[in-house]
Amino acid sequence: MRTLKIIGLIGLLAFGLLTAPPPATAQRQGREVPLPDGSGKETVQALCRSCHNTNEITNSSGYTRAGWQELIGTMIDLSGSPAQETLTAYLATYFPENTKRKAKLIGGKASISIQEWKVPTLGQRSRDPVEAPDGSIWWAGQWRNLIGRIDPKTGAMKEYPLPENSMPHSVTPDQEGNIWYMGNKNGTVGRRDPKTGKITVYKMPDPAARDPHTAVFDGGESCGSPCNRATWWAGWTPRQGT
Repeated sequence: MRTLKIIGLIGLLAFGLLTAPPPATAQRQGREVPLPDGSGKETVQALCRSCHNTNEITNSSGYTRAGWQELIGTMIDLSGSPAQETLTAYLATYFPENTKRKAKLIGGKASISIQEWKVPTLGQRSRDPVEAPDGSIWWAGQWRNLIGRIDPKTGAMKEYPLPENSMPHSVTPDQEGNIWYMGNKNGTVGRRDPKTGKITVYKMPDPAARDPHTAVFDGGESCGSPCNRATWWAGWTPRQGT
């Protein structure tokens, strides 16, 4: 029997009463869709829409009351707040569990083990986890302008702030252990030295080469990344910094 282990980071995807306000660079994701009228609608709009638009709710697979409470707990800390009951009651009433996105189970010999961790900082949109040569897992906390590292053996996590407005889309380790991030917001490429912690920032040579996305190393001396909005491919030589 084949066994596949999947590791994941639960991103804390919203801001609210008991968290810091959203960063000025954050933009709500998705599109606005009217919510059903009912007790708690205003609370849902005030808290949930601080990070994402309402289509994220209406397009969801829905949850039971307990399911909504668990999900909200991965996005915002409302412990001891009356808003917690208000949110879960409204969402469970108007968006109960449905089958729109229900998975179809397929029989087979494979066995899958899934392990998840909650990232320390609320509202960061943790994304694109990747394994480094030493076995650690790195991720990009795009909305909180940071990158993070977890030791999957111990669960120990540490987060590292990035230069202002980097808003990293992804992280990519090289064979020497350097951690490269793509500054999606300010058109930069950054490298974090694992020994000193120093971050070296490289600006795109042409202002039209905006929003670098995901770095790819060719196994040799070169690296590159697509720049989506510019429909460009940006390449550089890490050892030369060009």
